[in-house]
Amino acid sequence: MRTNTQQIFERMSKGGFLSVDSTDQEVKHLYDDIEENYADYEAYFSELGLRLESGDGYYYFARTQEAKQTIEQKLQSFAQWVDILDFLKTYDITFSTGFQFRSTHILERINLDVELRDKARKLFRKQNTNQDIVEKLISELTTMGFAELINEEDGTYKVTAAFRYAEDMVNLITIYNEEEIPEL
Repeated sequence: MRTNTQQIFERMSKGGFLSVDSTDQEVKHLYDDIEENYADYEAYFSELGLRLESGDGYYYFARTQEAKQTIEQKLQSFAQWVDILDFLKTYDITFSTGFQFRSTHILERINLDVELRDKARKLFRKQNTNQDIVEKLISELTTMGFAELINEEDGTYKVTAAFRYAEDMVNLITIYNEEEIPEL
């Protein structure tokens, strides 16, 4: 077992990501360690039933075998992320890796844009105010490792490379009209 195995497991076992462009020095260190010792980590985590996966500038875990209930929960979570991505791209079409934003700007846009306000309310129905919705959204982004706080003074966040995972997953969706369904 390598020295960073426990920290990597703790960060990624709950669905989190490690990104190459993280401003958090611990995350950057863990990413670099995986990068340098990928085969060792891959072998170790496979013994635990986890696949160490890599994307364009990020690492995450996938389970090798999952129960039907777990798959259904993942599909529900995936549907939520489709809605979050739709909201974020409506907020700003350029919202992607490297994008910087402030919660106050998102809140301001929700208050001014009826379409964005409707999408925001559908995201987190249990939240009572637009402020609560924005806080929940940012909590989701940071918990997953899709965004990081880079300036505490003005509340600026940066979207990390791990956000590509969500974008790539949504881009895999193909919707056909009934007339366009391919023949098998």
